[in-house]
Amino acid sequence: MPDPVFLPIDMDGILRAMPPTVPSIPMVFDSPHSGLVIPPFERAVSDELVRVASDTHVDELFDFAPSIGAPFLIAYFPRSFLDLNRSVMDIDLEMIEGHWPHPVRDSASARRGMGLVWRYAWGDTPMYARKLTVSEMADRIDTYWRPYHDTLVSLLDQTHAAHGKVYHINCHSMPAVGHALSPDPAGTVRKDIVIGDYDGQACEPDFVNLVIETLRGFGYTVSLNIPFRGAELVSAYSLPGKARHSIQIELNRKLYMDEATRDKTKNFTVVKQDLERLGQVMSEYVSQDGQR
Repeated sequence: MPDPVFLPIDMDGILRAMPPTVPSIPMVFDSPHSGLVIPPFERAVSDELVRVASDTHVDELFDFAPSIGAPFLIAYFPRSFLDLNRSVMDIDLEMIEGHWPHPVRDSASARRGMGLVWRYAWGDTPMYARKLTVSEMADRIDTYWRPYHDTLVSLLDQTHAAHGKVYHINCHSMPAVGHALSPDPAGTVRKDIVIGDYDGQACEPDFVNLVIETLRGFGYTVSLNIPFRGAELVSAYSLPGKARHSIQIELNRKLYMDEATRDKTKNFTVVKQDLERLGQVMSEYVSQDGQR
């Protein structure tokens, strides 16, 4: 099959898609939560609190993706402004002024205040001093959510069409310890890395095991699906029976940054090199001949 032609995309303040710099492989990487550029919006908290939940530096840690043949998609804006790893049905209706005219679903994330648009900036600090209008919420979905998801789907579809398979690597970070907004109890000490395959529904087991055992071989502690199994970006576009695989990688921030200042630590380079080594291992696996 001909190599797909991926064009660079840069939508100011919204997203950037970097094409491969070498012949493509059946992989796509994305970092939906590393953005720090705050769009203009009315809020009751400081810029720092808007950014505190962001996956700072994750875009840089995985920026090797194009060099192994995989396109890399990143978002520019913070997840607390709009969380790309949520469905458009993960609406917290208590945040909306008036009637929301679109379907919603029972969402554990929204109940915790971490729905499509976050109720809290962090902990129990409200992000807003008022409710959002229907038009404000709809505008965020149309301006920020849809372009990112449409671009990701296009990258996945192009890769699958060219190779007959695609492996999607959804890249994230996590605080070192569970907190008030997290699915695990506050104070829970977390592993170095969490791999999520949506409880076995999003990816073939051999690839998941390869990633876990490779990281353990590098000396990291790794858990599978606890406390993060993946969310919308892993579940919505994966279908292993059709050779569409997706995993989520959650990196413990203590490995490479100071969580209070978000500054890189001296171990940042080591973690980045290890992830590049992981990228090579994954690349060799997915590039093998034959349908998986």
